[in-house]
Amino acid sequence: MEFLGKTFSIDKKQLFLLLVLFLFAFGIRAHLAKHGLFFGFDSYYHARMVAYVIQNGAPPLIDTMGWYGSEGGGAFVPSSGHFFWNFNAIIYNIVTLGGGYNKETWIGLVKILPALYGALISVAMFFFGKELYDKRAGYTMAFFAAVIPAFVYRTMGGFLEEDSLGFLWMIIGLVFFARAIKEAEFTRKKIGYAVASGVFFGIMAFTWEMFLLIPLVLATYLVFALINIYSEKGLKGLVPFTGIFAISMGSFAIITYFVDSGRWIGQAMNYLTGSIPSGLFLLVFGGGLVILLGIGYFMVLGEKSKNQDANRKTTKIVAMLLLFGTLILLATIIYTAPNLWKSSGVHGTSVGEENFGHPYFGEKYNALIVIPFLALLLIPWRVYRNKNDHLSIIVFFWIFATFFMAYYKLKFTYTFGLPIAAAAGVITVELFQLLKTRTELEKKAIFLALGFMFLVGTSAGSLFVEDKVPTIEMRNPDWKGALEWLSEETPEDSKMFNWWDYGHWISFVGERAVLTDNRNIYLKELQDVSKFMITNDLNEALRIVKGYDSDYVIFGYDSLKKHVSYAKYAYNTINYDDPRIVPYRLGPNVSFVCNETVEDGQRKFVCGGNVLNEGQAASLRKDWTTQASQLYEQRIPLFIYLDQDNYAMYIVNPAANSSIVVRLWFHQPEVMEYFEEVYGSRGIKIFRIKKDKIPEGV
Repeated sequence: MEFLGKTFSIDKKQLFLLLVLFLFAFGIRAHLAKHGLFFGFDSYYHARMVAYVIQNGAPPLIDTMGWYGSEGGGAFVPSSGHFFWNFNAIIYNIVTLGGGYNKETWIGLVKILPALYGALISVAMFFFGKELYDKRAGYTMAFFAAVIPAFVYRTMGGFLEEDSLGFLWMIIGLVFFARAIKEAEFTRKKIGYAVASGVFFGIMAFTWEMFLLIPLVLATYLVFALINIYSEKGLKGLVPFTGIFAISMGSFAIITYFVDSGRWIGQAMNYLTGSIPSGLFLLVFGGGLVILLGIGYFMVLGEKSKNQDANRKTTKIVAMLLLFGTLILLATIIYTAPNLWKSSGVHGTSVGEENFGHPYFGEKYNALIVIPFLALLLIPWRVYRNKNDHLSIIVFFWIFATFFMAYYKLKFTYTFGLPIAAAAGVITVELFQLLKTRTELEKKAIFLALGFMFLVGTSAGSLFVEDKVPTIEMRNPDWKGALEWLSEETPEDSKMFNWWDYGHWISFVGERAVLTDNRNIYLKELQDVSKFMITNDLNEALRIVKGYDSDYVIFGYDSLKKHVSYAKYAYNTINYDDPRIVPYRLGPNVSFVCNETVEDGQRKFVCGGNVLNEGQAASLRKDWTTQASQLYEQRIPLFIYLDQDNYAMYIVNPAANSSIVVRLWFHQPEVMEYFEEVYGSRGIKIFRIKKDKIPEGV
């Protein structure tokens, strides 16, 4: 495979520098593998699915450990994750030499693999930058891929999700794609590169649904690349380019057909059309079509003109202006449609990753956020100035598309990390271009600018990981301790009645089946758990748990302040003025973790903004009561509680106080006839359901 060898050919110096970059990228991420467990929630789901593959050879058709109350007795397992799970299972078997499944060994590997993938992607960015420009750009792209906080986040040790691996195939595909079309020729080698690019793009499709970025970016690139190539080589130059492009995308399309039978095409178009506000739709698509038809007509006439060079130069100027015009379009959309893609529905407004992304840019990108904007301004001029540089247009639209996505959705901020690294490569190339004709003082200023870029990058990546701790390891509340107890002290076939937030933790760490988990795929179970939490009717609560044949109820201290959220799910509405929700909004529902301190030899408990001495702490109710502690705004009774172990302080209004979740937490005798607290420590409680006590007629 000559094209493989040439693409990734390296000399000893290059090998050494790439090894350093790999270790640097890996070290930043693997530093977080020091924790006992790993990051996120979905990581635990993927870890469990991989474990299933290791033990059984293939993923299950029905996941009986999640959503056991559904019609099929579990959650249907889609095929979209199979490649990712099998890929990781193969790595596990290689590392363990086929020694069989061991949970502790697998947890240790889970904490390493995402960091490994992130480091490999960073190295792959070197080859992409080298192919587009030169080694300097490649090293820059690799370095910034290693340190961009948003990219570090999803590839740091223990973040085992499809996105930690998916971009590896995309970047390798882009390397082959760039090599195939840089100087498009119909040779066996170029065709091989094109096919290889399509294959790796296709592997990304099997790995992660974000493969839709590929057609979205390359389709827009195609339009402007055709204009650029025509301006340099005329219509004859378009033939080999179009052919090579078609081979790459054809290979990609064939492979992706086996992923979703071609439905991605409609999905990509929906993303595109849904990104344009209705008021701008006709202007953008109608105006764009008219402009492109006009350019096409002008190109055909230009070939017949006596002054072809002048016409081609004019075409290139128009292309450059159109690229700048897309920036104006981007700014216009953001200005005129600030709430575009705003989440709707109960799920969309309740899940954090559905929030807007731009408020988090400081954390996700640090001062590096300026880099892509500089690149967007430089690339049109660079493409106009440099002969045959149409590949920079890929970077332009990669930045353009992912910035748009990240601005409107927090869950897409990760996708904007690598384009920032690519943008840094563009800026580096341009700065070195400036060095050729500048004075010594100007050269020093340019080197200082480069040094500042790298210093900011190092600081951004290093500081970002310093305060990152897996939520499950925070011990406040102590979910880890509770789930370890659960796996050791309850029957293996136990079914947990739980809220979705911690479902993946319970099923992987606690090894018990859950009624709901973070996939949020069935509404009925979510509604029933919500109704159980907020109802004041004990019989209704008993009917719900009996209907699912649940064995245990598990929840944390923070459940006592989520009544409004539960009510939204229970009644499937986001209308806060709904009369079924209003009672839970009348007065505060809050819970504060209490920290014990000693001042002047006296124990005190700091609970939020409340400081209690021992006497005051002892006076607060530890069991459920109907006697209000005080009035809120002179009219609304409030009930104030403190845990038996002084873990947290609770202030609830009358509607919340009457709910089952509060009555259960504070052991109302009537409720405790049907439930038994079998575990209670540091903000987590587990209750065994006394199924034999529930009357037949309930």
